[in-house]
Amino acid sequence: MRLFGHVALFGIALPLLTIAKSLSDLPIQGFVGDLEVKKQVAKRSPGCTNVYNNCVCNFYKLKDHCSSPVHEAWMRGNCEATCGFCADPEDHICDNIYPDQMCDLFANRGLHQKPQLQYFMACKCPKACGICDVGRPSAALPIPDDTFDQEECLRLHNEKRSHHGAADLTWCPKCADFAQQMVQTLQDSNSPLIHSSSESRRWQVGGRMVPHGENLMYYFPKVDCRISVESWYKEKDLYKPRQPLALNIESAGHFTQMVWKDTTSVGCAKTEKYLACIYEPAGNWKSVFLFERNVQM
Repeated sequence: MRLFGHVALFGIALPLLTIAKSLSDLPIQGFVGDLEVKKQVAKRSPGCTNVYNNCVCNFYKLKDHCSSPVHEAWMRGNCEATCGFCADPEDHICDNIYPDQMCDLFANRGLHQKPQLQYFMACKCPKACGICDVGRPSAALPIPDDTFDQEECLRLHNEKRSHHGAADLTWCPKCADFAQQMVQTLQDSNSPLIHSSSESRRWQVGGRMVPHGENLMYYFPKVDCRISVESWYKEKDLYKPRQPLALNIESAGHFTQMVWKDTTSVGCAKTEKYLACIYEPAGNWKSVFLFERNVQM
């Protein structure tokens, strides 16, 4: 029995030691203000590689250390491949470890902006967080036109709706104004994707109070309507027509709102990283009958 107890204790302690070892590999710099703690690291191999593992370097890039005057020198010496400080990074594979669809869903909900989840997202979903884009823009390149193309956004919506028997949407200026307020607030506060209240999205249309739907998108380094519509449309694979209310509003609600037949108009707006679309009238009513009537697969 005593031998069995020792074996059981060892079985419990081993994973704890593994976790502790992985945490000890994370450099302390960046967690406590600007204090830099020197640590012995492995001798660097020739070429352009990271000294620390990709998860650590991705985490610091997510926290903008690559371009920080305080941390750039450290990042150049230890995470040059991740930051793109070299022309041809060697053996630097940057891709989502979790499925792309799952990572996109996490990023759309702003998990990479929550301090307690940033390391997880940087390690498991770097592509969805924009970390894999190591190119550094040249000052000689012209500044791209960042105007919002309403016609293109409307066309992209209607193209997806055409695959599901839904009529074309028209542009809703008041919806676009509301969307602009939403994304500007999110951009100014650098907030996670928090939806507006259903009460604030209810206003008079044609003499009656009409509820409006809302789709939000965050994408680093820059969002546009094509990225947003394609990401929302990928949720189609998560939708279960035979069980439309079984967690599907949460997991596939962007898709179902986009193709909801009774919705007649949409207005969208964006800032650099945030995009919002407001739909009139709202879809995703908690009714099996309404889902069957409005979401054609």
